[in-house]
Amino acid sequence: MISNAEVAEAVDSNLLASGIDDLLSGKPLDGALAMNRPISPDRIYFTEIVNKVESQLGPPDLYAGGAAGLLVRWQHGPNTLTVTQEQRVTMSLRSSASHIAAEAAAFRSGVGTRPDQVPSYLELPYLWRVVRQGSALEQPGVLPTSDWNQLRQSLRCLLEAWVDQTSLLYEAGWCDEVAFDVSEQVSGERVLGLLQSAEEGLALFLHDDRTTTAEPEPDDVVARGWQHRVHQLRAWIASFDPGPDTAETAAGIIVRELRLRGAATPLSVSLTALSSNGESRLQLPGVPLKS
Repeated sequence: MISNAEVAEAVDSNLLASGIDDLLSGKPLDGALAMNRPISPDRIYFTEIVNKVESQLGPPDLYAGGAAGLLVRWQHGPNTLTVTQEQRVTMSLRSSASHIAAEAAAFRSGVGTRPDQVPSYLELPYLWRVVRQGSALEQPGVLPTSDWNQLRQSLRCLLEAWVDQTSLLYEAGWCDEVAFDVSEQVSGERVLGLLQSAEEGLALFLHDDRTTTAEPEPDDVVARGWQHRVHQLRAWIASFDPGPDTAETAAGIIVRELRLRGAATPLSVSLTALSSNGESRLQLPGVPLKS
């Protein structure tokens, strides 16, 4: 008797072979509907499917993630093959020009109340992406905001996605951590940094504990959400276990520290030192800060 796993394996292989053949054929897709094929109803197959495609097409051009799930893309000639993990795993084949233009327009319109905007950062095409070194993909991104609430919302959405999705990025071997700093533009000084790693999970680093007036007492820094000072790094650290409030708490700490440093609006701060420690580079198109 054939098991469900064997049936799923056969269906996966047939769909993948067909999709890869279509991609390699370079047939024009402009004006045609995207080919969307459900591959599996079970998230467990995602890494296996990505590995199968990679064995045929080589390393993907990017991993990206947001509220809709995690996606992996390969570009070949005029077309792009995407494997997406949402509630089920799907594969789509589209003209590269059409989906790049659509995503660029969505980021350019951004988040707000206009008819062409989405109401939440959760509805952007993705919030973060890790791009293979040497890729010629252009970076999309929302425009910088002057609104602290918008910045906090975007960071909360980003961190919710990161806590859930970066484990698959690490399993794929692209890197084992992603990180960035937030700097105050007038002085160029780093205020704080964020690290999400396979070993340590999510952690914030406060590089500069000053407020606009004076050096604070240690108890005051702890009251702001920081847990302990590492004297060798000259930094305070806040570590977070996965949980329903993790992203909201971390986003709140980031915004509060920036305002304590005297930043009038988010326009006076920027993302710096975006990094991953593998053969790839980190981009944050869903965070409305200059970079």
